[in-house]
Amino acid sequence: MAQRPRLDLRRLARDADAASGGRREALAPGGRPATGLMEAVRANLDALLALQAGGLTWDAIATALTAQGFTTAQGQPITGRNLTGIISSVRRQTAARAARMAARAARPDRPEFSQRPAEPARPAFAPSRLAPELLHERAAEAPAGEDAPLSETEIRRLQAEKHATLFKKD
Repeated sequence: MAQRPRLDLRRLARDADAASGGRREALAPGGRPATGLMEAVRANLDALLALQAGGLTWDAIATALTAQGFTTAQGQPITGRNLTGIISSVRRQTAARAARMAARAARPDRPEFSQRPAEPARPAFAPSRLAPELLHERAAEAPAGEDAPLSETEIRRLQAEKHATLFKKD
């Protein structure tokens, strides 16, 4: 029987990279080519808003962005209307992301320690808790004037004495 060829992953990656159409283009939503304008606006939104608040028009800011090489997905120069649309999209995305994170932090099954109130600190050595049935038996077996709790060893000894008949050999 003929031996099957082994798959060489490094060669596969190299050959696939060399093939035409080997890489997908980075596309914006809707399958449009990504130009980087949305990312630039997202990263510099406060500065763009400050420029507009300083007296520049959105058309002037759009012209300056076009001069720096930013274009629409179709390769056209950016207009003020394009820019305000992108800014609105970035604001909507930011608000939606904040709402998702708030809903996520409020979920009871997924604690976010940075956003939840701090729990009270536990001592370094926390005593073990007893089962409810042992607590009732312990209260009944304790002498009337004794307030000191029984140790775990004493509780085990008392339980062993209580069930001693089960441990006897015939």
